[in-house]
Amino acid sequence: MRTLVAYFTWSGNTKEIAERIARKTHGKLFRIEREIPYSTDYNTCAYTEAKEEADKHLKPAILGPLPDLSEYDAVIVAFPIWWYTMPAPVMTFLESCSDWQGKKLFVFANSYSDISSQFVNAIRDAAVYAKGADVKPGLYNKEIEKLCTWVKENGF
Repeated sequence: MRTLVAYFTWSGNTKEIAERIARKTHGKLFRIEREIPYSTDYNTCAYTEAKEEADKHLKPAILGPLPDLSEYDAVIVAFPIWWYTMPAPVMTFLESCSDWQGKKLFVFANSYSDISSQFVNAIRDAAVYAKGADVKPGLYNKEIEKLCTWVKENGF
């Protein structure tokens, strides 16, 4: 299966997870990056910039060019949970990619709080922003330890 592993990271944790997923699925990596980078100060990033995006439903511009989805059968998107769902740049990415018809979209998320309802929110939001995609749960938090089994079960 031709696979794209798109990921967003602020601290680097999700980058490591995405690299692991890409190795196991033989996927191509794509980093989702905000055009204007977030502050390197955690409090400013989390409680000012990201919170404002969440509260006002803002979708910040991201760096391109975006990948051509016609080259892939599946997209795995990995990110940290921010404000109970996916970070705004991930929403921008999903909304900006064209033609999700016939594509499988797997959601992988990690979160300090480990509240499963936030993963459910992210899957729901992925379906909203990736119109036409067949959205499926990937793995959440410590479930990443089951990656090898998940890869086999999902045909990668």
